[in-house]
Amino acid sequence: MSLRSGIGDFFNPRISGNAPPPSEKTKEPEPEREESGTWRETGYSATDEEAHRDSVYSIKSVLHQTLEVFMVQMKLFSKMKWTYILLFTALLIPIIALLAPDFIDILSTFGYSTGYSTTKIAGLLFFLPLMLGLMTSIMCGTQMPSEFKERTAYMNIPMPMSRASFFFGKYLAGFVMCLGIFMFAYSMAIATALKDYDTIFPDLITSSILLTLVGVMAYSATAYCIGCFTKKGSSIFPFALMSFIIPLIVVIICSQTDNYTLTLLPMFLGEAALGILGASMTGSAGMVILGNMDLTATWLMLLIGIAWTAGFLLLGYIRIKRREM
Repeated sequence: MSLRSGIGDFFNPRISGNAPPPSEKTKEPEPEREESGTWRETGYSATDEEAHRDSVYSIKSVLHQTLEVFMVQMKLFSKMKWTYILLFTALLIPIIALLAPDFIDILSTFGYSTGYSTTKIAGLLFFLPLMLGLMTSIMCGTQMPSEFKERTAYMNIPMPMSRASFFFGKYLAGFVMCLGIFMFAYSMAIATALKDYDTIFPDLITSSILLTLVGVMAYSATAYCIGCFTKKGSSIFPFALMSFIIPLIVVIICSQTDNYTLTLLPMFLGEAALGILGASMTGSAGMVILGNMDLTATWLMLLIGIAWTAGFLLLGYIRIKRREM
C-alpha cells in the first residue's frame, strides 16, 4: 500500500478498513424521559365521558344558525337611531289624543263616525298604510346591501354557515322589529280609545291586526328582495313602489274598468285593516278606492299576502345564493 493511499484511509473512515459500513451502524435507543409536573404525577384518571373522548363536534343546525343571525341583527337594530325614531311615532298616538282632543271630530268631517271605539282606533292609526311602506323600507331595504358594502358578508358567508340562515335570519329580524313597532302602535291606540269607550269589538280588531301582520310580511319581503338586487340599497324606492307607484296604477286601472279585484293585492292591506275598523279614508294613495274594496274577503287577502311574501323571499334568496363572493 502506497503512502498516499494510507494517508487517505486515515482521514476517510468510509473507505478505511477499520470503520464499519453505514449499514451496520445501529442507533442506540434513547432513554425514556421522566415526565414531571404533569397530570400523571397526581394519579388522576378520567372516564371517556369526563374526558370528552367520545364527543363528536359538528356544525350547528340551520335553525340554530338562523337564530344566531337573527340575534346579531336585532342587536344592530338596537343601535340604530331609526329604531327609536319609529318607536317615537307610535308614542305620538296618545300624545295627539291628549293634546288634540278634537282630532276625531275633525276626521268626522271626512266620514268618520265618532260613536264607536273601533272608528276612533282607526282614526288614531290614520297613517298606518303609509307607515307600512316607510318602516319596512327603512328596516329591511338596506340590510343586505349594507352587508356587502361594509364587507361583513364576505366574512360571514364563507364561514361554515348556510346562506339560507344568513338570508332568512336577517329578514326575520327586520320583520319582527317592524311588527313590534306596529303592535305597539295598536296597543297605544286601543288603550287611548278605552279611555273614552267602555267596549271594543275583539273580532274586528283581531281581523285588523291579522291584515296588518300580513301587510308587514309582504312589505318587508318586497323591500328586502329589492335590496338583494341593488348594490347600495335604498329605502326610498321600495317605499315609493309599494305606497305610491303600484297603488296609483291600480287606482287608474280600477277606475277605468270598474273592476276592483286588484285591491286584494298586499299594498292595500293597510287600507283594509283600517276599513274593517270603520275608517272611511286613510292617509295613503289608495284611500280613494277604500269604499269600493271588498272587506269581506279577508282570508283571500291574507292568502294573497302570504303568497306574495313567499315569492319575493324566494326570489331574493335565489339572488343571494347565486351571488359570487
